[in-house]
Amino acid sequence: MTDEKPVLGYDKFLMMALLKEGPLSLSKLWEKSMLFLSLIWYQQLPDKGQPLAERLFFKFARLKSELEDGRAEKVIQGAEVEMSKLIDKGWVNFNKDDKYELTSEGLVEAGKYEKDMIKEASMVDTELKPSQTAVNTTYLDAFLAFLKLGSGLISGSMGLIADGTDATMDTIEAILVWLGIKYHREALSTFLVIGGLFIASITVGYDSITHILAALAGHSEPITLPYLVIVVEGIAILAAVFLFYYQRFVGKISNSLTLISQSVDSKNHIFIGTSVIIGAIFAIYGIYFVDAIIGLAVAAGIFIDSISLLREAISAQQGEEEDYSEKYNLPLQECWEENKLLAFRNWILYALWGEELRTRKEIVDSLEKAFHPNNYIPVLSELNATCSQEYDFDGNFKTLIKPLLEHELLMEEIEDYLLTDTGEKHLKDFINNFKYYDVHRSDEVLLAMTRDEKIPDELNGTSQ
Repeated sequence: MTDEKPVLGYDKFLMMALLKEGPLSLSKLWEKSMLFLSLIWYQQLPDKGQPLAERLFFKFARLKSELEDGRAEKVIQGAEVEMSKLIDKGWVNFNKDDKYELTSEGLVEAGKYEKDMIKEASMVDTELKPSQTAVNTTYLDAFLAFLKLGSGLISGSMGLIADGTDATMDTIEAILVWLGIKYHREALSTFLVIGGLFIASITVGYDSITHILAALAGHSEPITLPYLVIVVEGIAILAAVFLFYYQRFVGKISNSLTLISQSVDSKNHIFIGTSVIIGAIFAIYGIYFVDAIIGLAVAAGIFIDSISLLREAISAQQGEEEDYSEKYNLPLQECWEENKLLAFRNWILYALWGEELRTRKEIVDSLEKAFHPNNYIPVLSELNATCSQEYDFDGNFKTLIKPLLEHELLMEEIEDYLLTDTGEKHLKDFINNFKYYDVHRSDEVLLAMTRDEKIPDELNGTSQ
């Protein structure tokens, strides 16, 4: 193929399904596609009742996909069209049983795609090791330190310079964390991070008080390039959000207090960056103390977090076993869990539309078969991002069906459920929301982050 998508396109997805399960009908290929779409949690259509942060996150994820896949030829034309292209290439045949099957050449090509995906999944596992997380954190902190210090010196923003100095310390701290994890001195690394948090709280608090006193005395220095400050801190906030989720997730699945402590530091940088941006905006209008007031609140929050983490670290040193997976949740964790219900509901709509099922038993049987842990879904199965446990569809049927009835996507007639025109439109809108089937490394990491089990020792870097 020429001008191939870098990781996995829809044609490759379909070929992997044929390789794994043999000849499949068009309807079965559509089922695989629908399951894939439904289980990509970060590409869901935002629900009206979702918090603003989640709605913005979903919109950002779709924008990312459009930017990464900007070429019109990548738009999905449908399973049947894709299979016709593969038949023209000589990689797929349409047999006498009305099923698609791979040719000998197609088997070779599909095998390559499967190996590539397995390799990609292995690389994602590497990205989720504590040691690699520490390395990636070091690189990103170093970039942010250079960006903030350089921009702060140019703009004259003391807040940006202070933030850049803190980012420099974070870079040194990240190197020490990596060394601690690499040489199995994680307890020492944890105390270093916590010590850094205490220093940060004192520094931010002192700078804020100094700034307020200077503003009251009329000695505040103006920011010469406030818009540069806003842009730089905006980039830094996005980086801090990424680091927070990345460090917190790896810290949870590896039960690493060191990485969880770093995630707290990253979270604080979100607030610090926001205060600098607010200060720059007010500085445009000649008000120079707003960011300092916010800084005092941020300093207090950092200090409280530091005390909490210090207690955790002392308990760990005293030999008390702690499970951090439940204690330190991610803000979007509930969103991921809710996505499973959304996936189930999307499947109910699809089953009524495509398979013409009607009764509760037929729908439950279809759900159990589709979302069984052993059901192979290309890409998601390689990334271990499918449903890992069986769900009680029959016992929770009313919970699943209730929102569909309330939004008039379905209607109930005696013992039958029927898809409404509104439900059919919703389903088509959902499918059309996925314009591309390309899976990039960032997508793979996001999909892998739906895992809820701890990673084995040989992956988290704790084995000797």
